[in-house]
Amino acid sequence: MSVMRLVGKSGFGSMNRSRGFTIVELLIVIVVIAILAAITIVAYNGIQGRAQQSKIDSDIAMLERSIMAARINADRNLFSITQDYTDEHCYNRPSGTNLATLPFTHDCWTKYNRALDRVSAASGIDVRGLKDPWSRPYFFNENEGEGSWAACTKDQIGVYSHPFQTASADVVRELPLFATDC
Repeated sequence: MSVMRLVGKSGFGSMNRSRGFTIVELLIVIVVIAILAAITIVAYNGIQGRAQQSKIDSDIAMLERSIMAARINADRNLFSITQDYTDEHCYNRPSGTNLATLPFTHDCWTKYNRALDRVSAASGIDVRGLKDPWSRPYFFNENEGEGSWAACTKDQIGVYSHPFQTASADVVRELPLFATDC
């Protein structure tokens, strides 16, 4: 009887294995995690796109307000304020150029920043250093007053296409004409 008691207490008679996960259970967990990750990535991309568009809309609205204020305060058109063709040095870059990687000493950046400085000074609204969501300059074209052929052509502001394509910009706003004789 003492032998039976020892067997019962030590557990020699029962199978005492620790329970683990089967391969099927592990595969199910992995599939569920993959599905949740895919849903999260899709949702994140949608949110990121909306955030980029929101930044563009906000920046363009601020740039438009500052240009309009600069034109009124200086009593001149945008071309007279910036004293330059701002768009041509970025707009005419080779297709595929990432404008964000151009050195800040490049004409694209120096003319853009100089124009923003002049608009900021004339308007009293600080738009210096304004960049799109991809860290590139915004597009603006001083059409009105460029020459006799464009005297009554509206100024345009917008964002360069992403990725950059030669001579491609999405014009977001056309500004009303400053001249009253058009």
